Amino acid sequence: IEGPQCTIGCFVDDTQISHVRTEVVSEIIALLESNFGKMTVTRGAKHAFLGMEIEYHGDGTASIHMPSYIQEAINACSGMLLKVDPVSPLLESKRAQTFHSIVAKLIYVGARARTDILLALGFLCSRVSAPTEQDEKKLKRVLEYLRGTMDMPLQLGADSLNHFMTWVDASFAVHHDMRSHTGGVISFRRGGIICKSKKQNTNTK
Repeated sequence: IEGPQCTIGCFVDDTQISHVRTEVVSEIIALLESNFGKMTVTRGAKHAFLGMEIEYHGDGTASIHMPSYIQEAINACSGMLLKVDPVSPLLESKRAQTFHSIVAKLIYVGARARTDILLALGFLCSRVSAPTEQDEKKLKRVLEYLRGTMDMPLQLGADSLNHFMTWVDASFAVHHDMRSHTGGVISFRRGGIICKSKKQNTNTK
């Protein structure tokens, strides 16, 4: 539009519009509202989106922060979840459900803003079907770490969109059922845009 590219990204009923000229963005917003009615619009460098606080910096990088979403997971870890029963190795039904719920919440946090917890989540995800009190303590440890690093965002950017770097490795037979664990990162040299840490599905030689 008027030379430079205008980018419009859609996710269900949310839309992100970017162009070097702010008046072009305003024209597109007006066009959308003329067809679909008044929208909730945020402009500038800071945005709240799907539980994420996204801030664009002037140096070509962006940071993703999720303090409120992390706090929700920490708040859910109150009551029975923190009362360890040393007699029974398996969690009773309600605590097991809470364990599963918190791990599911943290999967979203890990995938979007806190890739530093993916290794722990990779293990905890493999335990949700029958969590033990030891698993509960490990989950509590992750939540304590998140509480202590609540203000640490994920920084993303790119030196060049033509060159990216990737790292992949695996630890052999480190799980109790002798399965291995794989991890990997893809980056445009400023933060990991794709990060994975996962227990392998099958046993391998």
